[in-house]
This record gives sequence, structure tokens and C-alpha cells, in this order.
Amino acid sequence: MSTSQEISDPAQATSSAQVKWPRYLEATLGFDNHWHPAAFDHELAEGEFVAVTMLGEKVLLTRAKGEVKAIADGCAHRGVPFSKEPLCFKAGTVSCWYHGWTYDLDDGRLVDVLTSPGSPVIGKIGIKVYPVQVAQGVVFVFIGDEEPHALSEDLPPGFLDEDTHLLGIRRTVQSNWRLGVENGFDTTHIFMHRNSPWVSGNRLAFPYGFVPADRDAMQVYDENWPKGVLDRLSENYMPVFEATLDGETVLSAELTGEEKKVAAQVSVWLPGVLKVDPFPDPTLIQYEFYVPISETQHEYFQVLQRKVEGPEDVKTFEVEFEERWRDDALHGFNDDDVWAREAQQEFYGERDGWSKEQLFPPDMCIVKWRTLASERGRGVRAARVEMS
Repeated sequence: MSTSQEISDPAQATSSAQVKWPRYLEATLGFDNHWHPAAFDHELAEGEFVAVTMLGEKVLLTRAKGEVKAIADGCAHRGVPFSKEPLCFKAGTVSCWYHGWTYDLDDGRLVDVLTSPGSPVIGKIGIKVYPVQVAQGVVFVFIGDEEPHALSEDLPPGFLDEDTHLLGIRRTVQSNWRLGVENGFDTTHIFMHRNSPWVSGNRLAFPYGFVPADRDAMQVYDENWPKGVLDRLSENYMPVFEATLDGETVLSAELTGEEKKVAAQVSVWLPGVLKVDPFPDPTLIQYEFYVPISETQHEYFQVLQRKVEGPEDVKTFEVEFEERWRDDALHGFNDDDVWAREAQQEFYGERDGWSKEQLFPPDMCIVKWRTLASERGRGVRAARVEMS
């Protein structure tokens, strides 16, 4: 039976969710043994610290001798987080504010105890350190127990192109990470953007929804890395610019034919990265990363990419970003998406929404993503179950 047939029968589609996407539904904290963005490079000045939580793990970032380091944010002695009062008395180390236990940022080894010189525990205890790579102004941290693979395997094609410049923001959203991914990839969620000032103010050809012309036309990349699902909206769907109810027009987009066309292609890639090409303008590509924090929170990275030929193009982009893209697009438009994810959290987090949802044919894109993620995500990170 094809997937399109499955989702046309809501009862069948919802009753077997655990069977169809077992690892995806188990991955409440995402997929480990992957690279995930932790912060933007500009957030870390020399000697400064930034605390983040990724896939349920508390991580402390810092820059030492020009290099970004990542270490577990918790002292082995009594477990307190360094980030409560980060201390660095010597470059390349972090000291605990509680009892002075001091660790090497390169290997996590306990190198001294400031309150007990010559302590027998020195050199015998260590804490976890994380592989780090900085690319396109983003700090990526490898979460998992395997040897880290190439960063390019966990990024959409084009993200690392050298002739481009990327700028972005990040913020915490009060919903599970999967609701973020699915919101971004959902072809009919754009209905909620119908009154967005960004759409009307920039003369975008933005429909109320899409009717799939060929449900099997989506391209699934599941052999080599990166792995993802590509949906060519401009080729495979009929845009809906007039909405009717009982045959009566209730919404109609007044198009002049001069509107800008965006979102020709939308794709999603493991471990959970969206690419919208182009967006929010024909000169830009938008990437969105949804990094699990907890079962009910994720860090939302919004990154815009533009091709540049030199420093002048970079400067122009930076000025535009501050004057226009940050507030009008990344907030003004995407705030709707944040609101929608948070509105879904109770249903999926507390009311068993994964088995109660009623999917319909345009949700084929979500089905394709869930299937790929369940089958190809490297390692499942599930929330711990507390024993009573």
C-alpha cells in the first residue's frame, strides 16, 4: 500500500504511528551522533562563556586562545554547573566556583584543585568534552559517543558554499523539536501567514495553500549523506490563491502578476534542518535548525544566506539584515511559526497527539520526513524515565 493511500484513511494512518515511525517517535530529544548548532561564533569573545543545553545535555562553550571549546557544564565533584559563575584563571582551563576543581578544556582532565594542592584526585578524574567546528559563523557541536563524521554530512547542500555569507538569530521555543521541523516543512501551514505584513509589504506571491499534483514527486535522499527530503513546490503543486466555502469565495489574493516568487523548493535534512530556497526574498536562502533542549523546548536557529563577491557585498548584506530581515522577516514572519508550534505542544506533549492526529494528503511531506528520520537518524536520544 502506498503512503498516499495510508494517509487518506485517517484511522489507519493514526493507529499505526508507532509501527511506521518508531525511532522518530522515540527521539523526544532528537538524534545524537550528529552535529548540531550550539551558538553563533560572534557570541563567544576570547575568555567568555556561553551555556547551552543540547539534546538534554548541558554544555559550556568558551573561546580559549582563539579556538572555541565545549565541555560538560558540571563539575565531577558535586555536580554544580560551571556556568553559575564561570572561572578561568589560566587560558585553556575552567575552574569550578564551588571548590576550585580545575579542568583542561581540551580533554576534560582534572588538572588541579585550587583548594587542595597535590590532591590525589588530580589527573584521575575527567569530564566530557565535545568536538567543535565553526563554519559560516555558526558553532557546531557533535553530540554523541561515536567518532565525529564530516560536518557536511549534517548540513543541507549549499550551506557551506564559499561564495556565500550567512547571518542569523537564535531563540528558545516552548515546544518539542519535531513540531518545529514539521511546521517548517508543512506545505499547507502557510495559511496562517495569510495576514502577515511581510507578505503584503514585499509583494510576495504567497498562496493560502498547495494542492499536490504528484504526491510521489518529492525526492528522498536516503543513500549518501546528507540525507533529506526535497519538495519542489513550484513544480509539483498547484498554489491556492482563492479559498472557497460551500462554493462561495471567502478569501482571494489580489495578484498583479508582478509579485516576487519565493519558496520554489523546500527541503528538510537530518538531524533536523530546513532549507527554503529562495526565502524570504529571491536573493536569499533561509535555513532553520531545531535543536532539542528538552521534551518541551528547542533552540530555533534562523539563518539567511546570500551569494557575495567581496567585502562590499558582505557589508551591504549586514546592513540589510539589521534594518530589514531581522525584525520584519525572521521575527515579523516567523513569529507566526513559533506561535503555532507552541500552540501544538499540549496536544502532542500531553494528549498523545502522535496517535490522535488526523493527517490528510498534503501531509505527505511530513510522512516522508518522519519515515526518513526514523530509518536513517544515526542515534535516538530519548528522555530518561524517572524511577519512582
